This record gives sequence, C-alpha cells and structure tokens, in this order.
Amino acid sequence: MRYIVALSLLLLLGHIPAFAQTRSYLVQFTDKNNSSFSVSRPQEFLSQRSIDRRRKHNIPVLERDLPVNQTYIQQVRQAGARILYPTRWMNGVIIEADQTTLDRVNRLSFVKNNNTMRLSLRPDAPDLFFTTGIETEENNSLPLLSARTEENYGNSLTQSQMIGVDAMHQDGFRGEGIVIAVIDDGFQAVNTNPVFRQTNILGTYNFVRNTTDVYNVNVTHGARVLSTLAAYQDGGLIGTAHKASYYLFVTEIDDRENKVEEALWLVAAERADSLGVDIISTSLGYTTFDDMTLNYTPNNLDGKTALVSQAAAIAVRTGMIVVKSAGNNGLRAWQKVSFPGDVDSVLTVGAVDANGTYFSQSSRGRTADGRIKPDVVAMGVNTVVALPNGNISTSSGTSFAAPLVAGLAAGLWQANPSFTNMQIVNMIRRSGNRFTNPSDSVGYGIPNYARARVLTSEEQNFDKEKLIQIFPNPLTGDLIKIKFSENHLGRSFQIRIFDTLGRLCWRTTLQREQLTDVIYELDVSKANLPNGNYFLHVESEQIKKVVKISVLK
Repeated sequence: MRYIVALSLLLLLGHIPAFAQTRSYLVQFTDKNNSSFSVSRPQEFLSQRSIDRRRKHNIPVLERDLPVNQTYIQQVRQAGARILYPTRWMNGVIIEADQTTLDRVNRLSFVKNNNTMRLSLRPDAPDLFFTTGIETEENNSLPLLSARTEENYGNSLTQSQMIGVDAMHQDGFRGEGIVIAVIDDGFQAVNTNPVFRQTNILGTYNFVRNTTDVYNVNVTHGARVLSTLAAYQDGGLIGTAHKASYYLFVTEIDDRENKVEEALWLVAAERADSLGVDIISTSLGYTTFDDMTLNYTPNNLDGKTALVSQAAAIAVRTGMIVVKSAGNNGLRAWQKVSFPGDVDSVLTVGAVDANGTYFSQSSRGRTADGRIKPDVVAMGVNTVVALPNGNISTSSGTSFAAPLVAGLAAGLWQANPSFTNMQIVNMIRRSGNRFTNPSDSVGYGIPNYARARVLTSEEQNFDKEKLIQIFPNPLTGDLIKIKFSENHLGRSFQIRIFDTLGRLCWRTTLQREQLTDVIYELDVSKANLPNGNYFLHVESEQIKKVVKISVLK
C-alpha cells in the first residue's frame, strides 16, 4: 500500500565508520507544493484504521499528514546527502552528510533557512557508561506467591490492584480492540518467550537497523516493559492490557546517547499514526547527550522545544494517547521529568512503591512553565516483569510504571469507545487519589479504574455545552462568541476552523484575561467563509473541543 511505501526506510543508522566526518541532520522544507497526495484522498497515505480514528473524533486530515514531496527528497539526495528518513510531520528529511554536502543542501530553494537541526554525535566523542535514553532501572529476583482472584496474577496482583486493573479485567476490559505501539530499545526473544504466546503482535520495526527484526538484540528493556502490558502467565504475571494488539518499534541506539534517537522516535510515532495505533507507550526519555553541545536544560521543559516533545504533541493531535515514563532523575542533578514528558497532553507517569510511597528516583515536576508533571504514578518499585527466558522477576523504575497505566488507558477506552483520547487522559488524571491536592513528586497521584468509572457519566459531558459554549450556530455574521463555564480549562486557547475536507480556513490564539464567565468575541471576517459546514476546534492544555458549525449568511 502507498502509505507504507511513503514511510519506507532507506538505510542503516548508527554504524558510521570512526573516520567519517558525516553527521546526522534534520532538514526541513518550506512547503509541500505540487504533491501527488491530497488531504481529500487520505487512503493513499494513511491506513483505513488511521482515517477512521480521525473521523470518529472529528479530527481533519491536515497538510502536515501528507508525505514529504518526493521531488525535494530526490534533489537532497542528488546534492550528495544520504537520506535516512522522511518526516511528514516536520516536513523534511533526516540525512547524513558532511559539512560541504550540508552546505549544498541548505542552498536548495525549498530548504527552510536556519531550520537545519544537528542530531548526531561528534565523530571523535567517547563512549560513556550511561549511553541510552532508557529510563534506568534495577533488576531483582522474585519468588512466586499464590495471590488469587478470578485470574491468578501471582505477584503481579499488587501492581494491578493498585490502579484497579484487576477489577477492570473482571468487568471484561482487557484491551480487546485497542492497538498499542510500544516504542523502546529492543524486544529480545519476545517471539519465542512463552509469556507472550497469546500476545497479538501486528507488526515490528527496528528503526535503528532498518529491519523488521526487533527480537535478536542484546538488550532486554523493551521486552520487560512489554511484559507488564502484554504478558500472560497464570500465577506469574498478567499484563494490564494482555488482550490488546501490539506494534513493537525500536528507536534506541544502544551504544550512544544521541539526539538522532529523538528523530527516530518521531518517525516511529508517524508510523504508529499511519497504521491506526490508539496508544503509544514509551519508556524512553531525553535530557542530555554524549555531545554536550546538544544538551537540553530544565528551562526547555515547556512542551514545545525538544524535537521529541513536538513529535509527541502532534501524535496526540492525531487522536492517539501517548503514555510516557517520567524518568529516574529524582536523585540526579536534572531532577525533572525527561522529554517528551513535558508535553501538556502526554500522560506522564512517575513511580511509587507497593505502599504507594513516592520512589525517590522518580523524576519530578514542575515543567518550566509551571504545569503539573508527572500526571500520575503507578508501581515502579519491584514491578513484576518477564525476562527473555520466560522467568518472572522484578525491575524498578518509571519505565515499568508507565506501561501499567497505558494498559489502564486501553481498558478504559475499550469500556468507553466513544470517548476522545483526551477524555480518557483526563479521566485517568481525575481518578488520581491526589487530584484535588497534586504534588511535584506524584502529580495527581495513583489513578484507579473504579474511580475513573464513577467519573464516566460526568466525563461524557466533559467537552459539552456546560464547559465551552459557542454561539451563534448557525453563524449569520462575522462574530463567533465563546463562553467558558469552568475555571480549570486554561488561559491560552488555540482556535481553528476547518472545512469538511480538513483544510485550515482560519486560526487565532485566545488569551483568557480572567477565569470567569466572560464572553469572548472572535472576528472571522478575514476567513471569508462561504455558506456551508465547518469544524471549529478549541484547544488548550486541559481540553480539546470540536464543534460542527454552519455558516448561513
């Protein structure tokens, strides 16, 4: 199918000879003009499941969804650069080039000036001990106990009970019909491990090595993370969403901490979108790099600066839920959450122990602009996991708390299929045991299925008329009026109008001057909207509302 061809991978990454003076770059283009693709024909570059996800929640197909202009890619190749990946969301290509070649590429008329981003390590930089973006964890052996409910969870009962997943399973919600992409470092022996015998794996891709093989690797992190979600061993480990379907993606280069990994995460998220994935679960995070000139600082934790944060934010806007481990920087100089855990719409998960006590290594908030992070916490100390040989053990770290919550999200979405991604995220946040008293260490606290289900009837009206009122409708003049009926919806809103083909007709930013029931008037006369139907999007960090409006002048 063409949507797969458009995302095909073009060469190996991470195997640059020591003498080479090439580096990796993200080169962005100015436009997608003269594309052979169109937003009116999304089936040519998106799977039907991806299209259905958008339509279900009134998310239009936008220009950013279009594949990159193939003519531009060819001209970059002709300039001497090696094309690693196209990226449709960033409208560009990830390339490998020396400085002379890069200069030629930057002189091309369609290359966006001053937007080339260096991604790779200096060729002479040394290897370091901590070399990956994996959220560092500990391994511990574990004797099996005989905990028993309707399903025999063994020692994994505690981590499931803490967030109410055992009750969720008893209600019949185990993730059926939900597709989850796990983005990690490798899934050693998952294809032969007996605990995954029942797991429905739809596809795999190793974005580092340009192959579908994610199993024959020397790292076990991804396999252990996956086991908390998908494993099923009676009396040993029952994953929180063991009936969901999975894609397994590798984006980590294990011998370096390299900014190109952010770009690989980006293209993996784009692949997840095109395949119709519902939830991305990722226990990777980025702060500093082997090449210190590329380091971020905590002041960059604004949800907009890091490349991987930009990618995660767009992933959410396509209708997916992104669940991200907070990181294990609590006792390190960084202390804060890692990217993309700073994104407002990403569900960032910290760690507690079996008693619900904050795990001191778990990364804390707040973000640089003062938002609550992490959002919630789950059991990340002695979390029960499966090893590649099928043995049951434990690991500690936020890496293993995040997928537990991703499974909770899968079950809640299965139970409430009409809900949007952000309604599910907000249900989980609001079900936290500290929702009314959040902290910088545990956010809104420990979420729970039972509390979330109580919120269901209220959540069904979460983005209805009582929260944001838009009138008049039909619109007979040039003024749209918006009234906010809740104080917690935020201060800054992006307002956009799309036509029924998904084309952007008008946009503005609205700043609430006071958190009261003030009516705001927006002049849309410059949009020159002809009579017909449109979709009006109102979006803040707390809420996304889509309203179908009519223009009748």
